[in-house]
Amino acid sequence: MPLGDVIKFKDGSYDIRGVVDGRYVVRIRNRKTGKEVYRVWTEAERAEFDCKQDKAMDLEDRNCQIYERNFSGETYVSLSREFGLSPGRVSLICARQARKEKVAHK
Repeated sequence: MPLGDVIKFKDGSYDIRGVVDGRYVVRIRNRKTGKEVYRVWTEAERAEFDCKQDKAMDLEDRNCQIYERNFSGETYVSLSREFGLSPGRVSLICARQARKEKVAHK
């Protein structure tokens, strides 16, 4: 990966500032807090960070899909069977997504 490439993730981004002895010097920016930190990562640490961010995005996509399908009329029970969750968990996901939608549209 070339220097200066910006990799975006859910709450921010990081960019590679340098490579020293096979380690990456990266600047991580957090959009929520507005803070920047510098870290030194090995290739394995960087891959682990990317994997965690991908999983978080997958869960966010799943939660949005559950909310939208419930909003269109599907029941908690049918959604819980399809996604392998309890109906109570589906209800909590829908409630949280509804709060996020309400805040986003203000």
